[in-house]
Amino acid sequence: MPTRRAFAYACSATLAAIAASPAFADWDKARLDAGIKTVEQSTKGRIGVGLIDLKDRKSWSYRGAEPFPLQSVFKLPLAIGVLQAVEAGKLKLDQPITVTRNDLSLYHSPLAKAFKGERNEYPLRELLTRSTAESDNTAADLLLRLIGGPQALTAILRDGGVTGISVDRYERVFQPEILGLPGYGWDQQIDTAKFYAAISAIPAAERRKRLQATLTDKRDAASPEASIAFLEGLAKGTWLREPAHAALLDKLMAESKTGPNRIKAGLPKGARFAHKTGLGPSADGLNHATNDIGIVTLPDGRRFAIAVYLAGAQVGEKEREAAHAAVAKLAVESLR
Repeated sequence: MPTRRAFAYACSATLAAIAASPAFADWDKARLDAGIKTVEQSTKGRIGVGLIDLKDRKSWSYRGAEPFPLQSVFKLPLAIGVLQAVEAGKLKLDQPITVTRNDLSLYHSPLAKAFKGERNEYPLRELLTRSTAESDNTAADLLLRLIGGPQALTAILRDGGVTGISVDRYERVFQPEILGLPGYGWDQQIDTAKFYAAISAIPAAERRKRLQATLTDKRDAASPEASIAFLEGLAKGTWLREPAHAALLDKLMAESKTGPNRIKAGLPKGARFAHKTGLGPSADGLNHATNDIGIVTLPDGRRFAIAVYLAGAQVGEKEREAAHAAVAKLAVESLR
């Protein structure tokens, strides 16, 4: 099994190859260039795409080095961080984790909605499943805290040679701050009714202005090129030592119910897609982010990693998701 240092070297080499290769023989570059620009124009936003063939390592990207808001895509590297902590003996998948009302987070959280009483215990494995497969914000914030916080997760990525992904804030901090509101500390219980009232009190044009200002923030952001380097390591099994842990994560990604109309909708029948989505809020017709990244296995056995980030789109959810599907279809048709 490669050492962490060896993996860091391998990932650095991956990024160098992406940047230095003058042509991508396994992708129809001209077709991709023209097609992606058309898709981007349809969204009235900024799209970023990264593709890498997992056999020959030929790659292609569009706005590949630019930062895009991560939103819930961060929960995929978070799962790696949690499983690495399990492999290091710091955590156990069956250990109970106590959750209190102060721990409940914002927006999408089935755990928070079903929470009863003042405290409950959940096995770590359940929190990992909720965070990765269901995109539960409470579970994600708790897991992030367990492994040492956002900066610890960013350090894990950097130690693995991936420098273009940065996780900087918990959901309970990030989500309010992108709307210009104060984040919540761990000593604060979130009153969701008051939170939504505070959002509603901001004029729509001002909310749009605040969201617009965050679209190129390098905090809580990822580049398409860094994302496919991360995914290549995941596909090759270099992030985790235990095959059982890699299999668990792959299962959670493949069984995820989020984003069925994004990349997955553009893949041919019989293709397998193990992935993680991300979705940000909208204000006055401006969407913060609609994202999807993962590993595609085509019916003929060919495999590639794909990262699609869409920031600042000025169309509805149906059109944003259709843009993802169009990128996926274009990628498959351009793979030689």
